[in-house]
Amino acid sequence: MAWRLICDRGQQVWKYLKNENSTEIYFDKQNLNSADKVYRENAIQLNYKPLNIDESQYDKLKIPIFNEQLSSSAVKSTLNAINYYKSLQVEDGHWPGDYAGPMFLLPGAIITGYITKFDFTEEEKYQMIKYLFNHQLSDGGWGTHIESRSTMFGTVLNYISLRLLGISFNDQRIKNAYKFIQREGGAMYAPSWAKFWLCVLGVMPWEGVNSLFPELWLLPQWLPFHPSRYWCHCRMVYLPMSYIYGEKIVGEISPLIKQLRNELYIDKYEYIDFTKYRNSISPLDLYSPQTILLKMLNFFTNSYEHIYNRQLRNKASEFLISYIEAEDEHTNYIDIGPVNKFLNMLSVWHSKGRQSKQFELHLNRVNDYLWLSEDGMKIQGYNGSQLWDTVFSIQAILETGLAHLYTNSLNLAYYYLDISQVLEDVKDNIKYNRHISKGGWPFSTRDHGWPITDCTAEGIKTTLLLHEQIFNCPRRITSDRLEYAIHFILSTQNKDGGWASYELQRSGSWIEWLNPAEVFKDIMVDYSYVECTSACVQALLKFRLEIHFPNHRRKEIDIAIDRGIKFIKKNQRKDGSWYGSWAVCFTYGTWFAIEGLIAAGESTESNTIKKAVEFLLSKQNFDGGWGESYLSCVYKSYIDHKQSQVVNTAWAVLSLMSAKADSIAIRKGIQFIINKQCSNGDWNQQSISGVFNGNCMISYTNYRNIFPIWALGRFIKNNYIQQ
Repeated sequence: MAWRLICDRGQQVWKYLKNENSTEIYFDKQNLNSADKVYRENAIQLNYKPLNIDESQYDKLKIPIFNEQLSSSAVKSTLNAINYYKSLQVEDGHWPGDYAGPMFLLPGAIITGYITKFDFTEEEKYQMIKYLFNHQLSDGGWGTHIESRSTMFGTVLNYISLRLLGISFNDQRIKNAYKFIQREGGAMYAPSWAKFWLCVLGVMPWEGVNSLFPELWLLPQWLPFHPSRYWCHCRMVYLPMSYIYGEKIVGEISPLIKQLRNELYIDKYEYIDFTKYRNSISPLDLYSPQTILLKMLNFFTNSYEHIYNRQLRNKASEFLISYIEAEDEHTNYIDIGPVNKFLNMLSVWHSKGRQSKQFELHLNRVNDYLWLSEDGMKIQGYNGSQLWDTVFSIQAILETGLAHLYTNSLNLAYYYLDISQVLEDVKDNIKYNRHISKGGWPFSTRDHGWPITDCTAEGIKTTLLLHEQIFNCPRRITSDRLEYAIHFILSTQNKDGGWASYELQRSGSWIEWLNPAEVFKDIMVDYSYVECTSACVQALLKFRLEIHFPNHRRKEIDIAIDRGIKFIKKNQRKDGSWYGSWAVCFTYGTWFAIEGLIAAGESTESNTIKKAVEFLLSKQNFDGGWGESYLSCVYKSYIDHKQSQVVNTAWAVLSLMSAKADSIAIRKGIQFIINKQCSNGDWNQQSISGVFNGNCMISYTNYRNIFPIWALGRFIKNNYIQQ
């Protein structure tokens, strides 16, 4: 019996094959970030062959030869690394990897399954239970993500999940979690997103949460606080939440639900006045406190619930469910992310019924979110990071100057670029507040369909690099398609000169005063980010240099680049760094900023670059590496990790090489990367490296291969030019 990953055009589905054998892979609790061993060991078994190149073949194979020891070692390390990494590539051209980490995602799937009576297989449930217990902490609780301390958000939802999966209250691990919840005052001190799921499940009355005021969606869209102006992830989560709240959907009150009512609170369920706890939250969870304005609005909307007009509420529900169905159709029932995936699924179950075609289509895409690692089965933060990992993988290999050795792998990756670009706008995009999509690249798959600025930018840049460097590149991505991609990029530049993630910023930052999610910051609108801006600037610069597009929208592109560079410079911090909003953290943001500035012609002698270099050099550790804690993201101040991290080190040395900085520091960083490499070419998985909304971390297991290869490749190339 064995698990196998089946991939088709980016879709990743884990299958349990009873007629195949496999060995049990154990989870090392010393490192809570999974090493993705289930997929990798399967792939290695099928595809990996030890490197069979020795130095006597270098000249024939056009591999750089160095007399200097570190450069020679870097060549061997790079060849070994790519040889390993290409064995992980699948037939459609992408590199699969673990994109999980948040501990509040799987409970949404389990609760939805329980209410709607769709069931995971016994093998899936076994792996889910394994995952949840593997990440239970010594105090009995669970964190908001796999590396955080225990929170009520993580603990309440995962306690419920294990009970719904059949774990007895008498299990000692459950008792430990029960004690944690009791110590913190009971489930009424969980944050609002957790309380929402409690209400749906029937273990808290709807009076326990603040009104979501479904009628808000019927107000004129020109209002600056209309939901159409929210960041798309926020918008698409509160859309089904508003429908579910408006309809007060509650699952069947089974004997187990009655037991949970007794387990989750200190006082008897029947005697609790839940209205008093609407705004209650444990200090363990509080990251973005409710503002006075939000509390005032909650008072009015909660009062409105006593007098609302049923006809108007029905009109709101009709609009909301039509919007939910549009999102389902636009994304082939994958939806923008796992939170709204299962909320949409619950909404469709209520509106259309368990036997409806729409619910069946939802069921067919549940497995898109499941991922299996040695720690168990989890829900990913997206339906994968397929496109994102693939464009970086291509660029890393091209940077080495050894692309001629890997044309088959690169052409396969090009195929994935081809099949993942979005080729048309969604139906009724204006009605449903969607930006244009045509020409963009998504984070994961074309089926998902939400294009992103930096993914599109990296798609453009990578396509042009492959057309330029790979002699037999099939060039299926035509000039017209690249021009549409450029149009998407130009259409998404904000007034401040920067680029946000998916869309233009649609309201001011003041709207964060209305942020109801106490555990996340900056979720209400799509802000400009240094990483997205740098990626877009680099793509426009690369496109502008192409002989095939000498005058295509040249003036607009020139202006956009200039505005983007000004945005990057404006957002440099006093210490010379840039905050990274999508990975950990200042080493990541600073890498993007330096790459964009240098590509645009910024002098390495400028104060901007000098300050950035000084910042990076000040953070290098004695062992030659850099190590940054995820807490840097949370507190927005550089916090050292207790150990140097290969990924942080790669970002730092890439930055320093672009800036033509201190060669001694670079060489020490490269030596650290080489020293940390495993004999098969891999690197051991270290701490979590991704982040969103400041307070939640997420895994990118392929980063441990991509960025060391990239750094080593640039080191080889630079030294070969100087030799």
